[in-house]
Amino acid sequence: MNRLAVHQSLVHPLPPLELIDLVRRTGWDSVGLHIGAVDETEPWWTGGAGERLLRATVDRLLETRVTVVDVGTVLLGAPLAPDDVHAGHGRVLDFGSRLGAQFVTARFAPEPGTPPLGTAERAERFAQLAAQARPYRLRPLLSSVPASRPDLLADAVAVVAGSGGGVVLDVPVCDVDEDAVSAAVTDLWEYLGYVRVAARALEDAGEAAAGQLAVLPPQVPVVIGGDDGLGLLDRNREARLERLRLLVDRMLEHPRARAAREGGTR
Repeated sequence: MNRLAVHQSLVHPLPPLELIDLVRRTGWDSVGLHIGAVDETEPWWTGGAGERLLRATVDRLLETRVTVVDVGTVLLGAPLAPDDVHAGHGRVLDFGSRLGAQFVTARFAPEPGTPPLGTAERAERFAQLAAQARPYRLRPLLSSVPASRPDLLADAVAVVAGSGGGVVLDVPVCDVDEDAVSAAVTDLWEYLGYVRVAARALEDAGEAAAGQLAVLPPQVPVVIGGDDGLGLLDRNREARLERLRLLVDRMLEHPRARAAREGGTR
């Protein structure tokens, strides 16, 4: 079965411990956490307070059996020098490992006034992150590429292929159909890290999105979030997460399983 996760951005600014409790109550398996590169949450994980929050979060994860699917975000602007003192991205890697995360997400953020990086330069910088993440047993993922853009998927694969990394596949729900998602999954294949579903669009689409992820391999996690969803669930969080959990399950349901469910057969 696919692991189903709620990204912290969706319930921003809810702290990690409350997020874990909420996820547990509403039937989700995992969370995605911002450790770095977000102004409001980065101080939570810094210094002595960060170490205390880390210990408390590990305890809560063990108590609830909720897992961490990914931590982020590492910004790939300048060449990525090792951060042995854990002042920046090194803290993301260290805390991600200690939280038991599977992935660390990264995105390119060129410095102002500099030209866009070419494919070779981006591949080199991503490979630097992959090498630094390897001792922490974290797989780096490039975040994120829409399923509706095969040209961008090919470019992303060119960036991550040489380093053992992967890609976050973004499913915007309203702008793609099952065939487009199936083609994107096939194009990425071994480079597919996890699928991110846009929460706002899924709430709007409802049952109309059923079956969009029916071809997704069962080992690939599905994370509910979306770039336009920062703090989207600012009210009625529990009821809305329960509804989103059902809708994601419908997205993953194969037509034969749906027919059996609706027909009352096994």
